[in-house]
Amino acid sequence: MKTKSLLLLALAAAMVALPAAAFGHAARGAANSATFQDSTGEDPNAPDITSVAVSNTDAGLITFKININNRPALTSDMSVLLFMDTDQSSSTGDPQGGGTDYVIELDPGQVGLFKWNGSDYAFADSQSSLTFAYDATGATIRVSAADLGRTKALKLVAVAVSGIVTAPNGDADISKAHFDYAPDPGHGFYAYQVTTKLTLSVLAFTTSPKPAKAGKPFIAGLAVNESDTDGPVKSGTIACNASIGSKHVSAAGHAVTNGIAACLWRIPANAKGKTIHGTVTLTVQGTKVTRAFAVKIS
Repeated sequence: MKTKSLLLLALAAAMVALPAAAFGHAARGAANSATFQDSTGEDPNAPDITSVAVSNTDAGLITFKININNRPALTSDMSVLLFMDTDQSSSTGDPQGGGTDYVIELDPGQVGLFKWNGSDYAFADSQSSLTFAYDATGATIRVSAADLGRTKALKLVAVAVSGIVTAPNGDADISKAHFDYAPDPGHGFYAYQVTTKLTLSVLAFTTSPKPAKAGKPFIAGLAVNESDTDGPVKSGTIACNASIGSKHVSAAGHAVTNGIAACLWRIPANAKGKTIHGTVTLTVQGTKVTRAFAVKIS
């Protein structure tokens, strides 16, 4: 990174006269995409952003394509920054930045995600989903909505900078730098809706003990990942159904722990030689997964 001083100075410059109520207009494409056009030729010495295209996958991976028509390479004097209000509230985040909650800074060969901590910008705890590329058409940055506070909608400003030099103390000197903002100063933020579809992936389904024991506890459990975090489920609704022969067996308990949705039954003492049949169903935000079992009782 070219040090946090660049972020703060660029932020102050970019956010001047950006009214919170003003929004850029998008040309909609696919359901999960939008393209924002920017004016061109504002500063002939600056990188010229022509448009910003934003899209996201059903799992919430957001792609920002910042098209820059006059900089086929990200040279050592350049940076590309994205300022994002991810909770749609100007009263939270950086008060000098219209409520900016996160900033992404792309420098030659590296990218970083910063989060407003109430008084300053610091590296965000999770950088795991953040990737970048730069080609002749401009910069491509990807980050998960989960790493942006699980945002469902965001406002953004893109900034491309050239003419950055290193001061004697090692800080970035932007006193002679050239900037291009998208949207232009005074035109607010671009607004983008993150549209996701939650999916659940069953990693494993197990029962214990095998075989089931008459008069003893019996457990069936689902290990499940959810797409919005690409990690184990943390909460959900569990339905536990079981029967032995024609008789329904009520669950003694259920829980979601460490990504596993488990149901507990107590096998009747007189059930030896029979079979317990049942299902475990986990529901998270309206999405369901079910697994069935049939286990002999000894």
